[in-house]
Amino acid sequence: MAAPNPAVIQASMNNEAEKSGARSAIVLLVIVLLLAGYSVEFGLQTLAWAEARHWAGINPWLNDVPQPLQAPATPAAKGTQVKAYDFQFTASWAISKITPSLNFVDVHFDPGQVITFFGPDTQLDTLRELRNSNPAEYQKFMTVFAEHPIESNYEIYQAVYSASPTQLSPFLRQRDALRINSLLLWKLSFGTEGGAGIFSFDFGKNHGFQFGDPAKGPVAVRVFDDRGHQFRFIFTTTAGSNARITQDDIDRAVQTLEPVPILER
Repeated sequence: MAAPNPAVIQASMNNEAEKSGARSAIVLLVIVLLLAGYSVEFGLQTLAWAEARHWAGINPWLNDVPQPLQAPATPAAKGTQVKAYDFQFTASWAISKITPSLNFVDVHFDPGQVITFFGPDTQLDTLRELRNSNPAEYQKFMTVFAEHPIESNYEIYQAVYSASPTQLSPFLRQRDALRINSLLLWKLSFGTEGGAGIFSFDFGKNHGFQFGDPAKGPVAVRVFDDRGHQFRFIFTTTAGSNARITQDDIDRAVQTLEPVPILER
C-alpha cells in the first residue's frame, strides 16, 4: 500500500483551513452587520437605558413616581386664616407669630408647627424661562415633546416626576427614549425637595405635588392653581416640641389656598 503523499495531505489541510477561515470571516461579518444594525436602530435607546440604570443606582428615589392622595370631601370649617402675598389659606392651629422674609413667610403656631409659605412671585416660571432664554433649545424641547406637548409649569412637573428609569428599555422608539431621558435629567436637577415619597393631589382649583410623609418628617408641597400661579409650602415643627402635622393638616392648607378678596387687601 502506497504511503500518503505529503503534498496531497498539506493541500487538503490548507483547503480545510481556508474553508474554516472563510466560515469564521462570514460569521464575523454577520455579527458586525448585526451590531451595526442594532447600533443604528437601538444604540441611542440602549445608551439612555444604561445611563438611567446608573443614575438610579446612585439616586434610588428616581424610581419614585407620584402616588395620588385622596381629596378631602370638604375642608373643615374651623381653623386659622393665614394671609400673605395677597393669598390666604386655613391652618389647623392658632398663630403664635409670623416672621416675614424677602422671599417667604414663616408662620409659627402655638403647638410648635411651622409653615413656610413662598409667594408666587418667588417661584421660577420654568416654561417661560425656557421659551425666552434660549429659542434654539426651546425648539429642541418642542421637537422632543411633540407627541406629548407641555404647555404649563404644572405639566412640566407632572411629566418630570412621573418619569422613571423603569420606563426605558433598549427597544423603545428613539423619540420616546429621548423624551424619557430628558425628563430624568430634569428630575435629577429638580430633586425631591423633601423626605421620601412623592405624592400628587388634585383638589379642584389647586393641584400639585407633595414631597415627603408628615408622619416621617418635614414635607414640601408645590401647588399650582387654576390661574397659573405656583406656590411652595414647607411644613415642619420647631426643635424640641411635641407638635405633630397630619396629612389632613396639609390637605386643609392646600385645599383652601386662594387669592385674598380684593376688598380685603
